[in-house]
Amino acid sequence: MNLLQEHVIIFLIAILIDVTVGDPPEKREKYYPIVWISRLMYFFDRRTKRGNERKEKLLGVIYPIVILAIFALPCLMLLRIHSELLYIVLGSLIFKMTFTVKGLEGYGRDAMEAKNLEEKREAVGKIVSRDVAGLDTSQLDSATIESVAENTTDSVIAPFFYFALFGVFGAMCYRVVNTLDAVVGYKNRRYIHFGWFSAKADDVMNYIPERVAAWLILLLSGSKLGDLRNRSYENENAPLTIAAMSRALKVKLEKVGHYVVGESFEDARSEHIAGAIRIAKRSTILFAFVCVVVMAVIYLSDGIG
Repeated sequence: MNLLQEHVIIFLIAILIDVTVGDPPEKREKYYPIVWISRLMYFFDRRTKRGNERKEKLLGVIYPIVILAIFALPCLMLLRIHSELLYIVLGSLIFKMTFTVKGLEGYGRDAMEAKNLEEKREAVGKIVSRDVAGLDTSQLDSATIESVAENTTDSVIAPFFYFALFGVFGAMCYRVVNTLDAVVGYKNRRYIHFGWFSAKADDVMNYIPERVAAWLILLLSGSKLGDLRNRSYENENAPLTIAAMSRALKVKLEKVGHYVVGESFEDARSEHIAGAIRIAKRSTILFAFVCVVVMAVIYLSDGIG
């Protein structure tokens, strides 16, 4: 079996694991290796004294590099495994940790199917960083749709993209960077210096995947692909995938105090969440096919076969 075949098998098995098994339940998340990325960064964060801008920025570079070394470098050791079966099994399990489709759908449906406002706030609070206490039903539905749109990039397209190019190592590097951005990549007083590197690294690594995801959202909704370049209908502070999802669903999406997109469209409702989930899943299927083709081109051009 050649490297192309092994990587395609790892790719497909990992997707199958996600679709059938998904992520661990919340009560067992503490044993999930991916959760340790954020816990380690929080550990460093708590022990970093504030007040020295230069030191904060320096540690904001050192800590992510250390965490990358801990979680991503061991993935390179997979290539030294001589057993094809062991390589495929371990590669599939590790790659699965870098993405989630079933989890993304599950959180979206929890918010969509909440029986009352408090249940909806609780469900949405698990998937967004904003304060949900004062949000009404439409704003909560909007937040959920925005999360589905952004995570189409963060949780699916980007990990697939980096796996196709660099294997399990590439996917894990992305997962570490994206997780660290979610932990410290905020422009507030605490993280403006300490989290600058994590935020910038995430922006760089997401540059292409975000545009691919936005393009897929528009393509699969039947919207004009030129809408991705026409930003006249949106607030430029909004991520591209959110603007694309607003256009695709013809729905207004708003993060209070930050941006409003699609102001001429109707307010968000639960039906729009279902539509966002459908588009995200279809984007996954189409991009998975694209990734297999890309891997074939890369490996075959290198004379593997």
